[in-house]
Amino acid sequence: MTFVQARDAIVSGLEKHIGCPVVLSDQIADRPEFPYCYYSVLTPRTSNHTFGLHEVVEGEEQGCRHIRSEPVEATMSFTFCGQNRETEDGSYIYGEDEALGLAEKGHGFFLLNGHCILAGSEDVVIRNVGSVANRSGFVVEDTVRRYGFDVRFAYIRTDEMPAATIREARTPGNTHE
Repeated sequence: MTFVQARDAIVSGLEKHIGCPVVLSDQIADRPEFPYCYYSVLTPRTSNHTFGLHEVVEGEEQGCRHIRSEPVEATMSFTFCGQNRETEDGSYIYGEDEALGLAEKGHGFFLLNGHCILAGSEDVVIRNVGSVANRSGFVVEDTVRRYGFDVRFAYIRTDEMPAATIREARTPGNTHE
């Protein structure tokens, strides 16, 4: 599995759980309507530099493939945003309560529902969920209320490439002929 596959499984699951958009931070795109969550990648691959598991696998279509797998970890940061505003029906939403409520719901996803996230046929295992903390910031005239936390997770990183194999080596003068 690659980091992108693990990230996409996490973001998709979190988005379904909290019921609002989860977007990449610092991208050139329109900001979603409140409430929303944004994430950033702190470390996409932390390895303990093991040699990994090496194997050569033969396939009918692709021929032989050299595959290397190793356990790795990654860390992502999630920030949940809300803002004071009136709704269409005339009620009032307090951004502080909205952001904190979403952060708590997202936190629960990782502590309970997301402890082991399926990404294709492989698992992403949540290793550590940080504490929910205030991340609010002043924006021109109003304050966007933010709460967030960091998540460290593990997955099996797999790399592969074509491999040539020698099926039978026969050399003249081989004593084992």
